[in-house]
Order: sequence, then C-alpha cells, then structure tokens
Amino acid sequence: MSGFNDFMDRAGALAFKAAEKAKDLASVAAAKTKQVSRVAKLNMDISAQKDAIKKAYGELGQQYYQIHKDDPEAALAEVCRQIDEANAAIASLEEEIARCKADMEEADEAQDGDFSSVVDQTEAEADVIVQVVEEEMSGADAPQAGETPAEPAEPAEPAAPEAPHEEEPRWE
Repeated sequence: MSGFNDFMDRAGALAFKAAEKAKDLASVAAAKTKQVSRVAKLNMDISAQKDAIKKAYGELGQQYYQIHKDDPEAALAEVCRQIDEANAAIASLEEEIARCKADMEEADEAQDGDFSSVVDQTEAEADVIVQVVEEEMSGADAPQAGETPAEPAEPAEPAAPEAPHEEEPRWE
C-alpha cells in the first residue's frame, strides 16, 4: 500500500505545483493587462495633447494671417497666398450660389405669370363659348313658343380616340 500512498503524495504535490503555476500566470497576466491599459490611457492623453497643439497652431496661424496678410514674411508668403486663393474661390462659389438662387426665383415668378396668363386665356375662351351658346339658343334655330323642337339629327359616328399625350412635368 505504500506504493499507492507515494503515488497519492506525488500527485498531490504535482497538483499543488500546478495550482501555484496557474496562480503565478494569472498574476502575471493581470499585471500585463494593467500595463497595457495604462499604456492605452497614456496614448489617449498624448493624442489629446496633440489635438490641443493642433488647435493652438490653427489659432496662431489664423491670428498671424489676420495681422500679416498684406505683408507676410517671406517664409510664410506662399501659405498666405494659398489662403487668399481659397478665400477668393469661396467668394466666387458664394456668388454663383446667389445667382442660382436668383435664377430659381425668376423661374418661379415666370411660371406663376405663365399660369396666370393661361387662366386668363381659358376664362376668356370660356366666356366666348358661353356667348356663342347663348346666341345659338336665342337664334332662329331655337323653337318658338308653341312650336315643337326639330328632330335631332342621326348620331354621328364615334370619334377616333385621341392619341395619348405625355403629361407635362409638375413643378413643386
């Protein structure tokens, strides 16, 4: 039985060593994770500081340009020229936008005017039709008091269907 007890002692010692190794590995992993987390936080802090520097450079450049745009130092003259060109391009684009908006307003006004003229023309045509119908009704063909109306003419052949037409685009 002594062999079995030796085996059990050795197995217990081996299990204890394995547990100690696992504990050590977990401890090392936790320390590494903490270090990686710290490095990530430090990198984020560095990035925030670089963003602050970039913002300060932008403000410095903007202030320099405002002060020295008419007479920049030779080393910065090219950058100031690029800024001037970009500002001129922006102004040109803004003028083009204003022209486009004005053209759109003119087109809207013209379309409104066209619509009004179509309505006026249609009303005038309707007045003429009403007048013609009234004249025909009061004319010689109309039955006089006591007369019977004339027999209606035979119905004409049905008209050929009209060719389909495309709808005009709607402007909203």
